[in-house]
Amino acid sequence: MFPVHLSPHEVPKPPSTGNAKLDQKYQRQAEKLTAKQNAEHEKLAAKQEADHQRMQQQNYSAAQRQQVEQRHQQQTQQMQQRHEQQTQRMQAKWQGGGGKR
Repeated sequence: MFPVHLSPHEVPKPPSTGNAKLDQKYQRQAEKLTAKQNAEHEKLAAKQEADHQRMQQQNYSAAQRQQVEQRHQQQTQQMQQRHEQQTQRMQAKWQGGGGKR
């Protein structure tokens, strides 16, 4: 088995507010969050790949391999959920007028 490879996040399209400065602010927020999330994808994939190499080098048993795979799947799911929540919070801020909460 191989580490889970996720597609890069696409930058969410912020709403058009009619205020150019606010639109630019929202666009920067979306780009910054997307870059952070994509960096987390890469970091997790690299960690999981290192785990796979270690499993091969150390001749893990089938049970040990299964444990590692389950952990990888759980890590990936948790990251995806966290990213969805981050994106939803950002979009909720946009709809709420963009103020800090």
